[in-house]
Amino acid sequence: MPKIAILLILLLFLGCESKKDLSLGIEGYVPPKTSCKIIQNARSDGQNYIYTFLPTGLQNIQGFNDFDTFQYENGKIVSAFHASNKNAMIYFGYDSKGLLSKITFEGKDSQGRFFSYPTTITRNNIDKIDKLILTWPTFDGKVETKFTYDINGNIRTISAFLDYEWKTILENTEYDDKTSPYKNQDLGQILSYYMIYSILSGGNNFTYYINTNNVKASTVYEGTKKITYAFDYVYNTNGYPTEMSYTKTTNNRPTQFYEKFSYDCDK
Repeated sequence: MPKIAILLILLLFLGCESKKDLSLGIEGYVPPKTSCKIIQNARSDGQNYIYTFLPTGLQNIQGFNDFDTFQYENGKIVSAFHASNKNAMIYFGYDSKGLLSKITFEGKDSQGRFFSYPTTITRNNIDKIDKLILTWPTFDGKVETKFTYDINGNIRTISAFLDYEWKTILENTEYDDKTSPYKNQDLGQILSYYMIYSILSGGNNFTYYINTNNVKASTVYEGTKKITYAFDYVYNTNGYPTEMSYTKTTNNRPTQFYEKFSYDCDK
């Protein structure tokens, strides 16, 4: 056999071996990811949310104070209510692309007076939340917020118009490369108003509701107070966090917290 033919056979054989090595997990091979749907989120502060899904979509949230049951029309969540409060309803509106653009709490207070508290959402050119205007009874009027993102679609900063000027209220400075618990789920979009409320009212960072990855370090600015966070994670085999432990430091006083996540993953 000519030498050139032998050389070609050897090169072909080595090429096949190289591809086989990649498929066995050598650096450079990226296995396909499995999609996981969050079904429980338990926090060390005592909050425990259990999410129930039907084939049509999310049906119930157990443990959430604002609402626990969803109603659908034409495959879209259009309203929600809490089983223990028959005097209030929550309505959801959508833009021309079918993306959530309005959340309105309506009902009667304890004295029988009607109330309506709308949250409006606008989006940027990649359909991420650009601005969120929150109206809530504990706030004096409405609070307008705006968002910036990193290249991966993670929230970099959230600013709020407070005391007649724009102020940064949250800054995420580091992320991992794994999948966040609520990624690509309508549930996270629905809870975006609660994310803003929790920053302003408790200095909490719940940006995992709409992030792509998991935040590793962040700062929340609550008035003159600066709160820093450092996060660590344990992941499942699909790359989703099952445990999140973090240190929340306020006025140089660190406090330890944790959250746990459970999922229903595609087989």
